[in-house]
Amino acid sequence: MKRGLEAEEYHVDAVLDGRKGIELAKSSGYDGVILDVYLPEKNGLEVCKAIREQRLTVPILMMTAKDSPEIQKQCFLAGANDYLPKPFSFEVLLSKIEKWCPASTPFPSSANPS
Repeated sequence: MKRGLEAEEYHVDAVLDGRKGIELAKSSGYDGVILDVYLPEKNGLEVCKAIREQRLTVPILMMTAKDSPEIQKQCFLAGANDYLPKPFSFEVLLSKIEKWCPASTPFPSSANPS
């Protein structure tokens, strides 16, 4: 995903655990965040909540391979703007990014590279 987004000329910062994702989101002025629900250290729901507790309004796209209505509900209750179940096509990911970041500016990824 990181390489594909970079090929589309997005700037991508990727981290592999939730604690680092929280630190990065707080310290940088991102135009959007992609989170996997199942991250080590702190899961994506905890990261999303932490970002919202900081009053950051950055768009957050949550994704997971373990899709269910309950997981979707938890993502939105945590503060996510959108949700994407895996597997998904790269074109669908790009359309979600364009929806939330129409200026096509840098978009970080705090997701498992799966």
